[in-house]
Amino acid sequence: MSDSGHDGVSDRVKRWANPPASRGSDAAGTKGAPTKAPARVRFGRALVAVDLLVLVTVLSACLFASWGFRSIEPEDFPRIFMMLCFVAVWPAMLWQKQTRTSTILGSGPEEYRRVLVASGWATCLVATVLYLSDTMRGRMFFVTVALLATLGLLLGRSVMRRMLVKQLAGSRSLHRIFVIADDVGFQAISQQLGDADEMYRITGSWNFSQGPTDADALVSAASETGADSIIYVPGAHGEPNVSRELAWAMERSDLSLFISPALVDVAGPRVSVEPVRGIVLLRVEQPRFSGPARVVKRVIDVFGSALLLLVLGIPMLLIGLWIRLDSKGPALFRQPRVGVDGRVFNCWKFRTMYTDADSKRDELRAAHGGTGATFKLEKDPRVTKIGHFLRRFSIDELPQLVNVFRSDMGLVGPRPHPLDDVSRYDDLALRRLLVKPGMTGLWQVSGRSDLSWDESVTLDLYYVENWSLSLDVIIMGRTVAAVLRGSGSY
Repeated sequence: MSDSGHDGVSDRVKRWANPPASRGSDAAGTKGAPTKAPARVRFGRALVAVDLLVLVTVLSACLFASWGFRSIEPEDFPRIFMMLCFVAVWPAMLWQKQTRTSTILGSGPEEYRRVLVASGWATCLVATVLYLSDTMRGRMFFVTVALLATLGLLLGRSVMRRMLVKQLAGSRSLHRIFVIADDVGFQAISQQLGDADEMYRITGSWNFSQGPTDADALVSAASETGADSIIYVPGAHGEPNVSRELAWAMERSDLSLFISPALVDVAGPRVSVEPVRGIVLLRVEQPRFSGPARVVKRVIDVFGSALLLLVLGIPMLLIGLWIRLDSKGPALFRQPRVGVDGRVFNCWKFRTMYTDADSKRDELRAAHGGTGATFKLEKDPRVTKIGHFLRRFSIDELPQLVNVFRSDMGLVGPRPHPLDDVSRYDDLALRRLLVKPGMTGLWQVSGRSDLSWDESVTLDLYYVENWSLSLDVIIMGRTVAAVLRGSGSY
């Protein structure tokens, strides 16, 4: 493939990796200038500080009431351990139960309910840890801390709620909404939010009758009105991809996307139900391609690939010898593949074809055709005798553990494709390149090469946009069964 073709692929990938600078700009449209965090973000941070202050104050007061000014004695260690457990577990449960979600702040009982639920879970978890560690002393201290901390958190939330309402009185609002809907949808939203005092304010809208939708233009328009959230109400406008395109366009912005329950094409852990002034909306979390979970994923890739290379080192050497005896040529095959953000790397595999296989690729593609960007034949004449066996059980991909260790690939992710295949990608398929390719992926455990190109892209995009460590664990578990079955691999 020519360098110009590769440059074309890279340029198209950069469109996704580097969106227009206008995204995330302030309401006045100033590009590149630092912007002040939205009110809901600043208030959420303040709630974190208040919650921690309450917990530390209650724990300190209880410890002082128990000890006074005397020095710490060995019999005090159980209470110190208990205090550390509370400090570690309680904030985590407040976060896990989403007690600071902006749509429940300011009014209604939902915020207090979640604080109570989080407090109950924190108390039970700490009690379990104390029981398992045989730390049974200080029962009265435990009960006192649990009750006072719960009451303190509720009191702190009540005070902060009053401060919020007072702070937002006048021209300010917690949520500034840009509505995308048809006439019926906009009327319903405006009626519900029109009397929502200072918490929610509609700053602008776009009606489907105004013409064709352009996601980038809509996001820019929302930013220019000073909105921090977009409410999208699907209607009978006949444009089913609007929600997905909006989510893509907002990936690099600070906007939040809310979608009415009519949406059915966005699923998975990114979707949660949020009550907003009597309106039931679906909150769609934007895909994140960085963060602590990605660091954990990389650590797993490094240690996992190193361990597998140590365990499988001798068997891989024997397989390489078998390949050399079966047909002329090297045991390993190296081919340029396209990785994350369009970067090209050398992908290693056990050789499963005759040495002149690449020279016949274009001829076979032209003769047999096929759909989509990739090219595979169920009965490929270029595959060697041992190659069929290696491919059936994916043994030929074991050398890619070196690519995983070098950070070219991950253990789990969309499969990397050759340059000529990637040059045939459409814009939808290019989003596969937003994450690191993997040795196994969702399409591999769902049918492998028996799937059509469109089906494989759909599965890959689901993985890209709904990735989580738990999903990786599920895929790796299913990979074992898929490899043993050997179906769909050729």
